[in-house]
Amino acid sequence: MTANTVEAVDAANTTNIPHVTDTPHVISDAPVTNPAASSDLMSEVTIYSAKLVIPVTGPVIVDGAVAVHGDRVMHVGKRRWVLNAVKQETTSGAAIAEWHWDGVLTPGLINAHTHLQYTGMEAVGKGTYGRFRDWELAFNSVYALAKDNQPWKPWADRGARMLVEAGTTAAADIVTDLQAADALGSQGLHGIAYWEVMGWHNDEWQATGRFELRRQLREMSRRRLPSLGISPHAPYTLESEPFVDLPDIARQLNMRLHIHLAETPLEAGTYPPVLTTYSSDDWNRETWDSYRQLKSSGKGASAIQFVDQLGSLGPDVHIAHGVWADREDRRILRQRGVGVALCPRSNRITNTGRDAPVREYLDEGNLLSVGTDSLSSSPSLDVLDDVAMLYDLAREQGYNGDDLTHRLIRMMTLGGAEAMGMHVGVNRIGQINSGALADLAFFDVPTNTTSPAKIEETIETLVRHGAGTNRATVLSGRLVYNDGAFARADAAAGIHTVAPMGATSAGTAAATTNSKEPQ
Repeated sequence: MTANTVEAVDAANTTNIPHVTDTPHVISDAPVTNPAASSDLMSEVTIYSAKLVIPVTGPVIVDGAVAVHGDRVMHVGKRRWVLNAVKQETTSGAAIAEWHWDGVLTPGLINAHTHLQYTGMEAVGKGTYGRFRDWELAFNSVYALAKDNQPWKPWADRGARMLVEAGTTAAADIVTDLQAADALGSQGLHGIAYWEVMGWHNDEWQATGRFELRRQLREMSRRRLPSLGISPHAPYTLESEPFVDLPDIARQLNMRLHIHLAETPLEAGTYPPVLTTYSSDDWNRETWDSYRQLKSSGKGASAIQFVDQLGSLGPDVHIAHGVWADREDRRILRQRGVGVALCPRSNRITNTGRDAPVREYLDEGNLLSVGTDSLSSSPSLDVLDDVAMLYDLAREQGYNGDDLTHRLIRMMTLGGAEAMGMHVGVNRIGQINSGALADLAFFDVPTNTTSPAKIEETIETLVRHGAGTNRATVLSGRLVYNDGAFARADAAAGIHTVAPMGATSAGTAAATTNSKEPQ
């Protein structure tokens, strides 16, 4: 993807993807049977087959396969059909390599809220806090010490590698210090690096804030970024003028926005859950310097209602946390097309005062995604750890739908893509379909496909116990992480097949075959 521009500065950036040495072996010379001109045929294709493929934008596929050409998905479907289709679209003597995984294959996961530059602040995330303010003070103390050495780049790059190893291929990464700006680019990850704006009062913002922001964005655009966005931090760290200006600036520059919102008790509303049309009559006739001023005057507007009145919400925005969103807040988010990145483990560690209303979000149909937050407030950067907790929270809160596992899988893939506007178009992610970017993850969970019930059990196992089980990651068509999933195949062996270490007797490795004919 090309980077956003700031006044036509640095119109594009290149991304370096780590070199991969463990590549699959060529296993066949495919005959030409396609009547199209040979110039339209492909000379090199990699096929990843698996016992269970979850495309997200289509039904799950038993004994499925994904054909990859370059950085794109060529085909997805039953293995037999994919092999036939590939043979129709390749040149004589084409290199067709197949890797088989006897577990679950999904799109690359998407972390919809993180701060990779805080990867080195694990000590804060391991603390216990009586209230959110206590966590803030602990964070500020460690951050102040770290500023002396400026460790942001190595910390951020290490966090980006952790994402890759967990099967994550895209992220919404909030950047506070410029040294950490190219963390996503360091691993060739997709997503958006959001420049964080915080701590501005109205008068300072009007005097120097806009100029300083453009300078920072210009510097960000010179880095290896997949895309650039703006993150107005939160209503309690920015006064009203920045919250009015920042969405306008972002939209003029074709950038997306990401806001911490409804995370803390301060941001909760106290009005009855009626339409804001009625409740706002109590407060929106006045001009408020800040949300804090409004709250200190005794008005009951929520932070979501306040920033909505400022024009700060829209379909180019997704928020993090949404813990204190009441029924009217959730309606506003749906009405404006705003997605929510849920970060349940972080909310517990920072002590936001309650868990997010997961059941209500699901019942009411809000656009949802999953974020880990940073290691300063979470034990890991594995999205599946948060997905497992969201499953438990949904059930505890009374969500009884039998679609819960499927909805959570959407949240950690396509939902994250949609939150960042990356679910459609030529560079779409979070899905496996023809033409999409070839981002794949391979999970080592017991996989039983002998009946519909067993398939559902496998999917539930992935959702509830899949954290830490990713064994390989394909990013833009390249194998960038391989933890024993695929070893070099002997030229005479044909298809190389590996069984997951945790496989049951029903998930053992298939026999090695030659792929000259579809199996």
